[in-house]
Order: sequence, then structure tokens, then C-alpha cells
Amino acid sequence: MIIFYNEVGIVLEPLKTGNPIWVYYLDIDTGENLMVPQLMRGVTGCKYHVERKDFPHYRYVDVDGATAGTFNMQRKDVKFYYRKDNWQEVEAVDTYLQIDQAATVYDNVKGLPIDVPLPAGIVVKAFHRVNTENGDTWYELGAGQWVRYQGMRVVTNPYRNEQVQGPSLADQLTILPLKNVQGTIDYLPNREIDVYDAPYGKKVATLPDGKRVSISGKLDDNGEIIWYQVGDHRFITGNYVIVDHQED
Repeated sequence: MIIFYNEVGIVLEPLKTGNPIWVYYLDIDTGENLMVPQLMRGVTGCKYHVERKDFPHYRYVDVDGATAGTFNMQRKDVKFYYRKDNWQEVEAVDTYLQIDQAATVYDNVKGLPIDVPLPAGIVVKAFHRVNTENGDTWYELGAGQWVRYQGMRVVTNPYRNEQVQGPSLADQLTILPLKNVQGTIDYLPNREIDVYDAPYGKKVATLPDGKRVSISGKLDDNGEIIWYQVGDHRFITGNYVIVDHQED
């Protein structure tokens, strides 16, 4: 048994170890950890203090949680939020882009190309817009999929009439049923792809790289985009899935 004394030498009762405190340093826009989460431990009643850290190419934005206090039996998390230096404005959007010239897809704003260019003539949906310090505008089309705003234009939702007046787009296009078809998500290590409630629909979930999926249907939108159904009201684009076997 460990015996504790206070500053005047009076014996105190043995103290219990308090709940550990997890400290996170996060990209506020992507949710990614900028370093491995830190675990702080101490006995109940002991004081703690969490220091803010600096990271290259990031600026501090905000903190959630008490950065100083005492250990007790309650759970405590401290989350420091940062934003990339060259990101000036970030906004969640519900925007459609008409691709007028073939557009390169990048893994991040000013990142690396990750896929074949988007062909001219298609319309894609964007979920976030970022304005950088040099005046460029970037749109996020999905998890780790960004395009620079050039050779394209913002258009109204081309599927609005179908959504309001009649059946959904997924109902209007033919979904080919598939049986006993399996596939593997093939994207980037430790990254995820978006899952939608319908082709060109709303994002409802994500799937990690390497995840095995059961494919129950296939939709080919005139040879432009292939969609695979991976559950009830769950669709993914064919760009990032390797199909094991497909029955026609």
C-alpha cells in the first residue's frame, strides 16, 4: 500500500487512480489525428494540465474539454482542433458541378492525383468547398476526393424533377440484380469511401479500404458511372471496389 502525505506531513488515506484523460490533436475539417492520441494518468485529487502543441502547416483553431483540473472518476477528453494553414474558408455545401473539361481528382486540397480524370459532360455532387490563401476554390466530391474549381461550373440539381415529381433516379435506371457476388473496397490505406442511399443520393455511411462487401445489384449510368448496391438503400461507385465474381 502506498501512503500519501500532504504538505504538512499529515498521513492521507490511500488514493485511487482516477479515470485516465485522453488528449486528441485533430484536423477540424477531416477528423484525422495529427499525432497518436495521448493518455494521461493520475490519482484522484491530483492536478493535471494539458499543453497545446504546434504542428507544421497547421494553425490552432479551438479546444473542447478542460485543459486543466484534477483527476477524478469521471471520463474526460480534451480535443485540440487545427486547420491547414492554406485553408482560409471551409463550408459544407450541397452543390452540383457540371464538368466541362476533364478534371483531375486529388486525395486532398493541393494533394496527389488518385484516379483517372473525371470526363467532360458529367454532373457530380460536392459536399464541401474550400477557399485557399491563393484564391483557389476546391470541392470535395467524397472521402479523399477533391477537384480544383476550373473547367467546370455550378449547376442546379439535375435530378430535382425526378426526385419531386416521380420515382427516384435509382428506380428510373435499371438495377441489374446480382447473386453471390463479393468485392473488396480498393481505395487508400486507412481511408474510407462514401456510401449513398441511392445513386447520386445522400451520403449515409462510409466503408474502409480493404472491407469485404456483398454486392446485390449493379447500375450502369450510360457508361459514365457504375454503381454497386451493397445493402438496403446502400450504394457505392464502382471506382473503388474490386469485384471477385459477377453473374450476368
